[in-house]
Amino acid sequence: MKIDLVIVDDSTLWLSIAEKLAKAHPQVESVATFTDAMDAWIYLQVNSANVLMTDIEMPWMNGLSFLSMFGQKIHVISTSTKIGFKPLTAERGSIEFLSKPFSKVAFNQALEKVHKLIAHPQLT
Repeated sequence: MKIDLVIVDDSTLWLSIAEKLAKAHPQVESVATFTDAMDAWIYLQVNSANVLMTDIEMPWMNGLSFLSMFGQKIHVISTSTKIGFKPLTAERGSIEFLSKPFSKVAFNQALEKVHKLIAHPQLT
């Protein structure tokens, strides 16, 4: 099973980097990107996705809200410039945490980890 990824980040720079890296990853089937958390929330209500990558620090609806809403339904990768959010995101169900700036290697490792969980649900 491939990854259907939704990326949410209010930074167009980080959104663009993550999208480019995701589209180059062999296990990624589709990528939907959003700078507005509410648009992403609406998209997730009516579309299938099995992985969500969300920035933690966003206006209106932040990544912690996404974790609370979707952490039990789909695999979540959290991102932030502040490493201090890592324990909090793990408590709320995030599978992986990427500290910005993240490298291509770290990004790919996070996607590989999530892909293994998708391919082998008994590991969760």
